[in-house]
Amino acid sequence: MTVCFNRQYFRIACRLCAAVLIGVAQLLSDKAVANPARDVLAGFGLHDVQSFDLYQQGSALHALIAARGIDGRQQQRLLYLRSRDGGASWSEPIALPEPASGGPIVRRGNDAQLAVAGRTVVAAWQGAGELPGAGPLVIAYSRDGGSHWKLVESPAAASDPTQNQSYPDLLADASGRFHLVWLDDREENGNTQGLRYAVSGDGGRSWTEQTTIDGSVCTCCWNRLFLLPNGDLSVLYRDVEPHDMTLAIRRSGSSRWARLSSVGMFNWQFAGCPHCGGGLATQPRGARDLLHGVVWTGQEATPGLFYLRSDDRGRHWKPLLRIGDGHDRQGDVAARATRRVAIVYAKESPGNSAIQFIQSSDAGSFWSEPLTLTAPGALADHPRILATAEGFRVFWTERRENAGKVLVTMTL
Repeated sequence: MTVCFNRQYFRIACRLCAAVLIGVAQLLSDKAVANPARDVLAGFGLHDVQSFDLYQQGSALHALIAARGIDGRQQQRLLYLRSRDGGASWSEPIALPEPASGGPIVRRGNDAQLAVAGRTVVAAWQGAGELPGAGPLVIAYSRDGGSHWKLVESPAAASDPTQNQSYPDLLADASGRFHLVWLDDREENGNTQGLRYAVSGDGGRSWTEQTTIDGSVCTCCWNRLFLLPNGDLSVLYRDVEPHDMTLAIRRSGSSRWARLSSVGMFNWQFAGCPHCGGGLATQPRGARDLLHGVVWTGQEATPGLFYLRSDDRGRHWKPLLRIGDGHDRQGDVAARATRRVAIVYAKESPGNSAIQFIQSSDAGSFWSEPLTLTAPGALADHPRILATAEGFRVFWTERRENAGKVLVTMTL
């Protein structure tokens, strides 16, 4: 009698689990239909997007976009836009000033970056130099919420004789200080670069505490700065030997950087550059804040995209999920305080690159089936994801006929 009773409840539990999974899949499908992807810049007559960055400030989103078509002109310009409603609508684009050397030489992966504190907005990008595809870091700041901008000297102007800096990232902390990282090869190693850092306490006008976080890193993978819940500053970057993603940390109140861990110890040995950084998200959890990472490796035995989680603020990482079948790249991750975590990534196949979305409702232990956000045959790349009050908002660039790349967004 007891055996029959347990079997009966086991069957009921299985049916309930199946119903929940079907319900979740249906919910994702309905949300995708209810919130179709749309071109962010279509109403402004802008096209050929070569770069974009996003910065979240409460319910407001800030965007820095490199596109053509501002004022009817066809040269590439950097444009600042702001959304007060989590990305549903955007302000008129405002063009940033250009140095005398010319416009930006940004591209997806080496995107222009911005950070915001109050009404102060700071932007950083690679400007044109003497050689094609190379040039110095350019810094601009605004004191009035992005309406007017001023160019200032970059922290690398006097310290890097090569005048070739790239792959920057920016972040503003709670006190209003701006933190900046970038790559340059001032030691002229050739096959590696150094990861540099500087901080501004006056809203981007001047930069101090310039230091080298790691003197030998990959030459062309993007870097990500993050402020951890306990106030520590961290940066995720691709190392050289091995070619795994590394987390470095600067403790709150300290001026020293230290290597903390490998985010995925794949021991990948590689002499080139995969042009692929990673993503990181934080989730407050009392004394044991969770960190969620998504990284890519070319390690021969198990190439592809991986999700990892740290339960001890980045010291150790558990590889919990291999995403896809090895043809998945360019991942990003976002987390909400409700234990929800979501990942977006580009799935590549011959003649197609689709943006896919997966999510977890239990802080990363179990994941939904992938939901494809792009239409069949799309050529999409470099997705970003943010956790907003309305849900997870995803952005990516997608190639369109006669318009180059356009900036696309969707809420899930």
